[in-house]
Amino acid sequence: MKFFSGQKNNTPKKRLSAEVATKASSRDLSSVLSHMNVGFMVIDKTGCISEINTACMNFLNISNAALGCSYIEILGSHELNSLIRRVKNTNNLVEEINGPKSGGMTFLASLSLEENTQEILVLLTNSTRIHKLESMRRDFIANISHELRTPLSVIRANAESLLDGALKDHDTAKKFSSAILKNSEKLTYLLSDILNLATIESGEYSLDMRTVNPKKIIEKIVKDISENYTSAEIKIDVNDNLEVIIDEEAFRQVVTNLLDNAIKYSPNNERTNISIRSKNMGTKVKFEIEDRGIGIPPKSRERVFERFYRLKSEQFISTSGVGLGLAIVKNLVNLMGGSIGNESAHPNGTIFWFTLNLPSK
Repeated sequence: MKFFSGQKNNTPKKRLSAEVATKASSRDLSSVLSHMNVGFMVIDKTGCISEINTACMNFLNISNAALGCSYIEILGSHELNSLIRRVKNTNNLVEEINGPKSGGMTFLASLSLEENTQEILVLLTNSTRIHKLESMRRDFIANISHELRTPLSVIRANAESLLDGALKDHDTAKKFSSAILKNSEKLTYLLSDILNLATIESGEYSLDMRTVNPKKIIEKIVKDISENYTSAEIKIDVNDNLEVIIDEEAFRQVVTNLLDNAIKYSPNNERTNISIRSKNMGTKVKFEIEDRGIGIPPKSRERVFERFYRLKSEQFISTSGVGLGLAIVKNLVNLMGGSIGNESAHPNGTIFWFTLNLPSK
């Protein structure tokens, strides 16, 4: 049934107003989606890009100049181009795709074809982080399975040997018991790292920040490490009168983990030369721990601070662990108000550095 009021709305002026309202509404939607970090793009029936929001331009590494241009010439994602061609036959498509190679991102692409206008609406949701989390989960399961299996196998084998008669031989029983104790401690340290990181990331880790002379703490750490790693030669170059604002336990864990890491990733069968020094940076002090290993590949410089990420090489001493040490270090340094990073040493090796606050004068 038709109403006269509906016919009156068909005047040129009314139609123009409706078109203006529709375009304004489209711009508002585009802006809202950009704030939600969702890419929005419209391709007209001629194959040209008629609308695109900021998020979509960032995702696809294109500019406003793309408006009015053919999507085939502009879009660098071959997978997205393929979806745009295919949606004309199916009306709706939802698939995960890779973005431009330079970005290294993945997206959930949702496309729909408007039958009346033959326009194609494209929505892109960034799924890169989801893939990253999934990769971290797989790494964790693989690493934790390996790290648990080895000590548990040793504990079980030695316990079975003791029950089978080794208890009667004092020297053998002592040897097996020592192996059980050593691997039990390894499991304890492993679980402690997992719980520590969980506590830190949940915001439940409490700090006791004080003005402290860090050199004495560093000297005690180096003394303990040198007793366990006799091939390690650690040089300390820290000002005797230096004072920093730290949580002592957190600082001790940061320095210990970084020194352990420097030793662990040093080449086999060589004298391990490591130095730890401090540099006054005005309101902060910068600590540097430098080793003479083979260094870290550029692509892994940031990743070494990720949970469960580990460098692997036959040139390194045993790289046991699940890849939590540097993640814990980064979180503790950040909690104490500092920053952390690494860079290449000359002529070879790596410098891990972190900053902490100096007391105000």
